[in-house]
Amino acid sequence: MKGAISVLVATMLYIGSASCQSHHEEGVTSSYHAQWTNVAADTKTTTDAAKAVLEGESLKDVKASSTGVDGMADAKKADGTGVHVAINKTDTGSQVSVTVGTLGDPAYGAELAKKIKDKAEGH
Repeated sequence: MKGAISVLVATMLYIGSASCQSHHEEGVTSSYHAQWTNVAADTKTTTDAAKAVLEGESLKDVKASSTGVDGMADAKKADGTGVHVAINKTDTGSQVSVTVGTLGDPAYGAELAKKIKDKAEGH
């Protein structure tokens, strides 16, 4: 009986860990909470791309601003879930980081990060 319980617990842990793995867009790194990628464009161009992507997704209350060293864009999904995009200057351009909601949504965050990168780089 004790062995059967151990097998059941091990199986549940295995299934649970497999379902938590996230598959994200190529070139996008994920910590589950946030997704980020490097962009070969300055912070203003990347911020403008982030705003355009969020508007293209028909998100609500889209706003964005940038400086020469950083930028940000924010929006909301229909259910009020916040979408935050942070842009920071790097030696080779900028880095874009996307956070969806409080806990994160790796699939949607990675999709947005990839779209922002593609738009900023003119793809």
